Amino acid sequence: MNHCIFTGYLLFDPSVAYEPNPSVCTFKLVIYEYKRNKRGEKKRYPTTITFQAFDSGADAIVKLGKKGMKMTIQASAKNGVMKTDTSDDILFRVNSFDFGCLDKD
Repeated sequence: MNHCIFTGYLLFDPSVAYEPNPSVCTFKLVIYEYKRNKRGEKKRYPTTITFQAFDSGADAIVKLGKKGMKMTIQASAKNGVMKTDTSDDILFRVNSFDFGCLDKD
């Protein structure tokens, strides 16, 4: 079984679809990788990843998550589930999650 852990920032406010059952939340995180170029300047490279959560997890993410919030997600990879940007997209199914800044106002 595959286990993937990501920490990133919500790209948009999450929303949930209730069709028909269970509730499903599909959302994107942007994850940044920092590297130094030959001149020693630090560059930031973004990667956008699609996630899917179900039932009470989906409801919690929609209730608590806002654009730009930091999240850590433990997920399992599913190949070719969604045909969004390319024909071979990888969708990550959320197993557990944590928001990094719920205590801030």
